[in-house]
Amino acid sequence: MKTIWKFELTPNRIQSVPLPLDAQILTVQNKGDNAPLLWALVDPEMPTRDRYLGIYTTNTAVPDDPGRYIGSFLLYDGSLEFHLFETVAPPGEETPSESPLPL
Repeated sequence: MKTIWKFELTPNRIQSVPLPLDAQILTVQNKGDNAPLLWALVDPEMPTRDRYLGIYTTNTAVPDDPGRYIGSFLLYDGSLEFHLFETVAPPGEETPSESPLPL
């Protein structure tokens, strides 16, 4: 049986999140305390693997291929705008061609 898990993210950085295999990232939003949160549909009995996420603010440099767009969110009553992307590999590592991003 699947369930929905929630993860707190750190704004404006590349980070890894351990998600069960075949996890489906649903959305990213902030909750009252202005912490960005990611929700994913997961099978908790599956082994985990790191998934790599990049969070970028509006009007800052973004890699030429930032990855698959997940969503955008606002912090501090909309004064900061962030955009979340998922990449196959962390920055600086080659993207393995046999590991496409899960949908």
